[in-house]
Amino acid sequence: MHNLIVGTGPAAAAAILALAEDPAQHITVVDLGERLSADATAAMDRMSAMEPAQWHAADRELVSAQPSRIARSTLPEKRAYGSNHMFVDRGQQLGLTMPERGNDASVSAAVGGFSTVWGAQIMPFSRATFDRWPFGWDAIEPHYRAVLKEVPLAAEEDDYAEYFPLLHARAPLRTASRRTTDVLERYRRRRDALRAKGLLVGKARLAVAAGSCRQCGLCMTGCPYSLVYSSRHTVDRLVASGRVRHVSRILVTEVEQPLGGAPSVRGIDLVDGRSTRFDADRVFVAAGGLGSTRIALNSLTSPPDQVGLQESMQFLVPFLSRHTTGDPRGRDDLTLNQFNMLLTFDDEAYTTSQIHCYPYNPAVAAALPGWLPDGVTGAVLGRLTAALGYLPSWESPKMSVALTRRHRDSLPDVRVRVVADRHPAMLRSVLRRLAAAGPSLDLHPLLPMVRQSGPGKSYHFGSTFPHGNGSDLLGRIGDLRDVHFIDGSVLPSVPATTFTLTVMANAHRIVTESRHVL
Repeated sequence: MHNLIVGTGPAAAAAILALAEDPAQHITVVDLGERLSADATAAMDRMSAMEPAQWHAADRELVSAQPSRIARSTLPEKRAYGSNHMFVDRGQQLGLTMPERGNDASVSAAVGGFSTVWGAQIMPFSRATFDRWPFGWDAIEPHYRAVLKEVPLAAEEDDYAEYFPLLHARAPLRTASRRTTDVLERYRRRRDALRAKGLLVGKARLAVAAGSCRQCGLCMTGCPYSLVYSSRHTVDRLVASGRVRHVSRILVTEVEQPLGGAPSVRGIDLVDGRSTRFDADRVFVAAGGLGSTRIALNSLTSPPDQVGLQESMQFLVPFLSRHTTGDPRGRDDLTLNQFNMLLTFDDEAYTTSQIHCYPYNPAVAAALPGWLPDGVTGAVLGRLTAALGYLPSWESPKMSVALTRRHRDSLPDVRVRVVADRHPAMLRSVLRRLAAAGPSLDLHPLLPMVRQSGPGKSYHFGSTFPHGNGSDLLGRIGDLRDVHFIDGSVLPSVPATTFTLTVMANAHRIVTESRHVL
């Protein structure tokens, strides 16, 4: 059977894994195909063959470029190995209008999608989430485990496991920063009182091959040893083995399937600008939450005028500690998220807010006023913790995607709008509870400096064609019986905890189950 996959992000990688185990399945992947520049790739290759002490200064400077400030954004735009190729527009953004302060780079053209630049946090959704979905925990747990055979998980057993099982941890995180160690020790001593208030703290769970970490301090800007997982790793490995055919520089615009016939994918070949078509027995669309939504709206015979869009809203909250851990500059600590805080609003961890807390990295120092004396900067950094928090989609601003115009040979014009709850009440409750817990953990939120990220900036969004109400359990919409949407666009909701692992597990579930449907 010939399977065609649209995209190379995490959902696509999971689809490839589900198909590759069956020799009868032929796999073709089409995407836009953006990659690192030759200079950055060469620098990576040189660095990965050496110990950090042997690196050339020019190579290190190239791959460790810090995030770049962009207009209308709460946070600067990250770089990976000095590159912004994952944000480059190759036509996938044309005709997509976002709200004020919205994410103007919400669909990626990169091989690997946004997993080329993500924070690498992975954990399952809670069992309570699936109690409200049209399929339960037992249906998806085997697919979580299957994905984690490919994706490395650095994690440890702690209070988080009560609601979010570890499933398949391979190694603990490497040595934590002094602030992380201090917070975890304070939590241990005050655990019962904090748990009684609905707050738990635990180490981060990261898609990192932690056992091979050299502690070079470049994980946030791009690990030269490729120890931070990207779906690009899976795609490239299986393409190199000959198991997968990869056709790049294709902008997919629609899918179609005549009654009683086989599906096909239409798009534009960006090499020559001509229309192109790919035929298959089955198609799996994994172009990202908004990318797949536009393809769907362009493909349905009678598309809706608009669909809902759910996002787990992101907010920035800096914390200040009374006790310093010393100037962190010059330490080569892990610069990814090191510990999390979870605020629960019920007894089953359904409605929660998750806070990802980061140690020092140069981007934090860059955010401080440049006129501060060096000694004062070091003193501040020894007390400062940057954190990104998230609300569940059902407590976040409500959005819609309106179809404004369809095109035969290009993606449709759509407009994303915020339609309600622009300033969620839950955020105020979260901040009050964080402030109350501050003395116990020596983490005091700087409330005047809290910032709500713009629409789409969390990258945790989708649910435009949710299972059970927009698509069936196999991600099929309308009359497209052999076309399956498998990414965030079909999730029934988006909890506050990280969603990439669930996107991958659900894609693996859909593809696995579809193989048994005639």
